[in-house]
Amino acid sequence: MRKNPAKTKYLKMAMAGAVLIISAVIFTVMLSGCSSSFFVSGASYGYFIWEDKNSDIHIAWSADKKDNSFKGSIATDGIISEYELIGFEEDDRFDIGSEKSNIDFDAALSANDFSDEIVISLKGHSYVEFDLKINDGYDLSRINAGGFLVSPDDTVFKLEKDYFEKVKKMPFYERHPVSGFISKLAGDMAFTLFYLFLIGVVIIEIIRITLFRKNRKYNWYLFLCYGILAAAEVVVFILLKNR
Repeated sequence: MRKNPAKTKYLKMAMAGAVLIISAVIFTVMLSGCSSSFFVSGASYGYFIWEDKNSDIHIAWSADKKDNSFKGSIATDGIISEYELIGFEEDDRFDIGSEKSNIDFDAALSANDFSDEIVISLKGHSYVEFDLKINDGYDLSRINAGGFLVSPDDTVFKLEKDYFEKVKKMPFYERHPVSGFISKLAGDMAFTLFYLFLIGVVIIEIIRITLFRKNRKYNWYLFLCYGILAAAEVVVFILLKNR
């Protein structure tokens, strides 16, 4: 029994589309399920807060190789038993209260200073309160607690002791709504370019395997696809750079 070439072609296209959709969903869930904050020092812009396996709290900030001021305060109803400063320079300020329950900091970043970080160990606490500013103002979309896209609703916000554990147990669709994901794409150039590149590679590889594999112009089509991906990355970079 002879196969219908047209039917076979459409079947391959349908399979490619199904695999593409499933891959995109899985990749989105994979990204949104991260328990620690992902950022690229010197490219990502904003604050990133996460808890490590030792229950220490990390507060890091990064800028896109431009002069930016990062200042704020961290307070708790417990005790800050230990702390570590990463990337701080002589001009950066760090003060801890006499009762070891609050911290004030003022640390600028520049073209030669990509990121700074504070790591704190806590005892006897039920919450940690943050008041974080960028260039003497508030930008809540630039504050990321835990995995991607978790931004606070208030300028001064609290994270309960079990906040990060609760986030891990929440369904991905409650943690990271689609609107938040789109907002992150629009607000973080490094994240956007990285995400689009990986999605582009997935699309090209699916098309290569299902449609181009036995085509006589295989190499030319493959070169064209990656050329389009590279051009798209350049266009997105220019648009975000000039926004």
